[in-house]
Amino acid sequence: EQIVGIAELSWQPPDPTRNAPPFVLPYFAKDIISRFIPSNGGATNDKEDERKVPKGYVSNVLTWKSRRGLGYSRVLMAALEGIARRWGCDDIRLHVDADEVSGKVARGLYWSLGYEAVPDRGNNRVGYEWMGPSMANRGLYLVEGVPLLYLRKSLNEDVGMQ
Repeated sequence: EQIVGIAELSWQPPDPTRNAPPFVLPYFAKDIISRFIPSNGGATNDKEDERKVPKGYVSNVLTWKSRRGLGYSRVLMAALEGIARRWGCDDIRLHVDADEVSGKVARGLYWSLGYEAVPDRGNNRVGYEWMGPSMANRGLYLVEGVPLLYLRKSLNEDVGMQ
């Protein structure tokens, strides 16, 4: 047996302008933080505004370099989505590199799995002009100075397809 990849799933406040912190917070703290995320912050709609609770959040999906291109990332994502369903998540979210070159493979994976952009409906677009018009409505956010796309996937839509 050999480890071919890793991935993380955690509960995180639904805030597209922040990554998961590098330390562990208890769920009750994340629940409180979630309630204070501004409604016009961009990644919410009216339905989500009613339920400002932590969401399933994917991070650090990595496969061993010699094992890339063999479908292991799809297996990892399927496992994370299954765990999120068991946790009772309606959807799952993640950030991905917005760079056209370095983020291309990861974005392709997530889009092929049904992840969709959560567009910025707020006033957070200042400084995005250099990224070009193709990124304008693709969920682009500057997170700690790094351009990332914020994606989500509904977990209720494909339950019957499994």
